[in-house]
Amino acid sequence: MMFAPIRSQPMTESPTPEPKNVLAEIRSFVANWFRDGKEEGLEDDTPLVTSGIVDSAGVIEVVEFLEKQFRVSVSDSDVSLANCNTLRGLTELVKSRMSA
Repeated sequence: MMFAPIRSQPMTESPTPEPKNVLAEIRSFVANWFRDGKEEGLEDDTPLVTSGIVDSAGVIEVVEFLEKQFRVSVSDSDVSLANCNTLRGLTELVKSRMSA
């Protein structure tokens, strides 16, 4: 059996998402994974970790989402309460990693 050669498609770099889009995508992910899809009451500064919405294992899920969705690298030192406790903190982390 003969197979046709695989032709690779040139990789095109996707444009950098706007900060509001980053925030909206993170909000949607957190709502879907940790709140049964409920975005209401999930404000930019709603505590995620300290309120129990996201536990320590959940932080790993969020970080993996950020790395895949936004093509950023998040180091162990980036995973802190300051960066991961709110949607705003997560958005700022992504923005800082995109420009790095």
